[in-house]
Formats: sequence, structure tokens, C-alpha cells
Amino acid sequence: MDNLKNKIAVITGGNSGIGYATAKQLKEQGARVIITGRRKEAIEKAALELGVTAIIADQSSVTDIEKLVTKVKADFGTVDILFINAGIAGLGTIEQTTE
Repeated sequence: MDNLKNKIAVITGGNSGIGYATAKQLKEQGARVIITGRRKEAIEKAALELGVTAIIADQSSVTDIEKLVTKVKADFGTVDILFINAGIAGLGTIEQTTE
């Protein structure tokens, strides 16, 4: 199936679990997939297994997010699919929350 042929998909946290499975499905449907993660070895291993592009980016870092946007825009142009999958939950009030 190639109903996503040439669509650009970015998946944060794409090196394992739901992100990895989503990257695999989108790739199988023809999308050009970019996965991100903060651990270099894990993200590169997953990208190699999946046949997708890896970009190291820690989604808890505003600087990394800005660099990711710049790199994706320069290398791929527009993004058709964005799956914000990366995240770590913590408890606290909004006043205690950092970027």
C-alpha cells in the first residue's frame, strides 16, 4: 500500500514502542519518515532497522526542537504528518513546570 507516497512524516520518540510501530506503518504506506529521539545509539539503530531518517533531538529542550525544525525544513521542506509521541510525565503544578 502506498497511499502516503512521498508524504513527509516526523515522529518524535520514534525509536521504540508506539513511535517505532507508527514509523514502520507509515514507511510501509509510502511515507518518507523521520524519527527523533534523544539517545543517539537507540535512534540510529531504530532508523537502520526501519529504513528511515534519524535526527537526534531531545523534545524537552527548546533548543533541540528549534534545531529539528530547521533541519527538517532544510532537508525535506514541509511536513505532512507530525506525531508528537515523545514525552515523560511528571506530577506538579504549572508553576513548578520547566520548559
